[in-house]
Amino acid sequence: MPRYALHLPGLQSVNWINVLVVFVLTSFATMFALANLTPVQLHFLGVSSAAIPVYIPVFIAFILGFSGGVLALTFSRRKHKLEIAWLRQEHERLQREVDNLRNIPLQDDV
Repeated sequence: MPRYALHLPGLQSVNWINVLVVFVLTSFATMFALANLTPVQLHFLGVSSAAIPVYIPVFIAFILGFSGGVLALTFSRRKHKLEIAWLRQEHERLQREVDNLRNIPLQDDV
């Protein structure tokens, strides 16, 4: 177990919450897709698509946005992990300095 890990009782219940959230979101996505089967034709920068159901471009836009968010989060997380590593090294260096200062014998100049 990592040094900074916390043991929380009842942590297994979080997995059921994740399953429930995924199930609810999947249900809503399925209902949305079934309610929006009307074919549409997309036009962008002079390029036209074939007639496709409305839910397909909506899902594609959602997936692209989600992927962009995950990518941004990955870069942010990496930056923070590097900062945490630097702060741990700094903490260890300062701790050694404090320990060295504690071990210096006290002298009376009387």
